[in-house]
Amino acid sequence: RAHTRRIPPPNTPSRMTVRRILLVWTAAGIIGQAGSTARSKMSRLAFLGRHFSRIQRRGRRSHTNKMLCSLGFAGLGLGITAHALSKESESDEAPKSVKANGAPLPLFRFGVIADVQYADIENGQSFGGGEYRFYRGTLEGLAQAVDWWNKSSPPISFIAQLGDLIDGQNAGKYGEGLKFKYPKTDEAFKDVMCHFKRSTCQTIHHAIGNHELYNFDREELHQHLFSDKTGSDGLQVQSDRLYYSFRPHKGWRFIMLDSYDIALEGRSKSSSEYQEAYALLAANNPNVVQGSRNWFHEIPPERQRFVPYNGGVGKAQLEWLKNELRDAKASRERAVVMSHVPLNPRASSMKTVIWNYPEVLKVIHDSDCVALVLAGHHHPGGYTEDEKGCHHVTVHGSLTHPNTFGIIDVYSDRIQLTGKGDLPDMKMLISQ
Repeated sequence: RAHTRRIPPPNTPSRMTVRRILLVWTAAGIIGQAGSTARSKMSRLAFLGRHFSRIQRRGRRSHTNKMLCSLGFAGLGLGITAHALSKESESDEAPKSVKANGAPLPLFRFGVIADVQYADIENGQSFGGGEYRFYRGTLEGLAQAVDWWNKSSPPISFIAQLGDLIDGQNAGKYGEGLKFKYPKTDEAFKDVMCHFKRSTCQTIHHAIGNHELYNFDREELHQHLFSDKTGSDGLQVQSDRLYYSFRPHKGWRFIMLDSYDIALEGRSKSSSEYQEAYALLAANNPNVVQGSRNWFHEIPPERQRFVPYNGGVGKAQLEWLKNELRDAKASRERAVVMSHVPLNPRASSMKTVIWNYPEVLKVIHDSDCVALVLAGHHHPGGYTEDEKGCHHVTVHGSLTHPNTFGIIDVYSDRIQLTGKGDLPDMKMLISQ
């Protein structure tokens, strides 16, 4: 008797089966209410589908178990439908600004996307195993973004592409790229740019990401992305200074920073920029220069940003930024700063911010005219409003959040983000 266990009747599901059904039903409901957060919806739904199948295989395929599994799938369907109604199915139409009840139209609007990171390779986990990446799918996501922006009324004034346009594996030096017969950088870049060429708005501002530097040197980057750019100072952007400002509308100045001005990537070892970057890493994270496979071993959080996939803003660029913001303030302009690497760890993480972000933030705060900082790089995205009232938006990476992009409307008193995919809608007030 001590070794017997009670077996439920043939048509009665086990308690474990019922618990699994209820657990997955609850998970489906959560998806419906909250959408996805750190992981993409697609990967979570795939997990739930596999879990239901596992339950059905283990459940003796009795009539009752099949019925419960069907109910579970129905619950999952309701969850997906609820989320679709709340976010994805709002409309494929871009947001339209209609003047009603005396409400003002936006001064201007622009499209935004980050970390497309396209590569013609199989989807898979990141090298650290912390995220699932949709390498091929990002091309379709970019196509949907361009289609959506093209429908915008009023039309967008420009597109802000916040860096990491194609993945570093295209260069054939690591990961799946080692299997290539030849580098696929040019092919991948052409595939991505074909979609940008379909845009009715051909004013596109590109940030430099680390994956750009895995694929191109700075001369090539200038030729591909910056040769048509002229700064608000009237000077053409040069390959040795890939940062500039522009004015899309009266009273507004946008500043594009070079997050990898001081960096190991994209700099020759004999350059002063490389030497400065090496010295910073040696002083703050010796694991990197010693060749350790774990860069973060025994490194405190406040120094974890000192890794090669981040970079720094050099003294000359910092002085230029100070002068740009001083001039913007004197001209009674509001400013928006754009960068691939974030400037505030509260909108990203301590592992994904510019090396000398405190210095850059001080310049921004001292100017008292920056309303918004836009960045990519940190794929889960993020937001914070800092103590000076400056908004920091880190746009979710398309690589890990399929079909995620947005349109930003700029008003005199607020900045409004309309997001698609996992990018949330935001209304950010501007201090007067």
